[in-house]
Amino acid sequence: MPEINALPDVGRAALSDAIRGAAVRAAAVIRAAKSPDAMVPGLSWTVGETAAHLVNEFVDYTAYAQGRNNPAAGDHPSRRNAEANAAQLRTDPDRDLASLADRLLPAVTGFLAVEPPAQPLIVSNGLALSWSTMSSALLGELVVHGLDIARASGQPWRIDRSDALLVLDGVLTMMPRYLNPKRAANVRASIEIRLRGGPRYLVEIDHGTAVSGRSAAQTRPDCWVSADPVAFLKVGFGRTGQWGQIARGKLLAGGRKPWLATTFGTVVTRP
Repeated sequence: MPEINALPDVGRAALSDAIRGAAVRAAAVIRAAKSPDAMVPGLSWTVGETAAHLVNEFVDYTAYAQGRNNPAAGDHPSRRNAEANAAQLRTDPDRDLASLADRLLPAVTGFLAVEPPAQPLIVSNGLALSWSTMSSALLGELVVHGLDIARASGQPWRIDRSDALLVLDGVLTMMPRYLNPKRAANVRASIEIRLRGGPRYLVEIDHGTAVSGRSAAQTRPDCWVSADPVAFLKVGFGRTGQWGQIARGKLLAGGRKPWLATTFGTVVTRP
């Protein structure tokens, strides 16, 4: 089984600062939203449900990081995420936006106050993650769901390149376990993700399994993807379509087999 946390851990200070900054902005967007019942574009959740999910992600991940309430390890991380998210919303009925905005920052502070565990710990998706990968995932929750709530309530929202790079470090760490083994059963490919202004990652898919890591200097992949980090993040989380980003030059594929870039998108399940 591909090892989670195969990529180098990002510095704690950089992740903590990014999470604090994004949480302040997310709390402000939640507070300014007019209706908790407004539907989030592209999701089955309302603004109130999305805000409640954000708060509870930090509550749950604090427990995971402390070694409390850790689920059993397992496969199908996307399905397990969906089940955990539904359980969160059943357990916490709070949909008052002022209340949820007030609760978000203390929940974030609680997570950041936890001493990082020495060993990876299992979280809601059934994967054992380091503190660094947990934090990247939580930063992704803030910036992506902040975007969702802003879109639903007609507010501006930006995702900074620096935040996108931190999130993608965690996403690409977990990516091998989000591979759909049936769709990838006949795929053998090496794909280099070249994040503009950031590092390069190599994803190697071999007939239903995958590994990922930072690219070596002399890597010669079958295909490379040059990507604006924010565009890559939005496409990966389904918040924008790939063809519009390709037309704008935000995503560009090349190498010996450039068509593998589209294959990559079809064999990986969204987080």
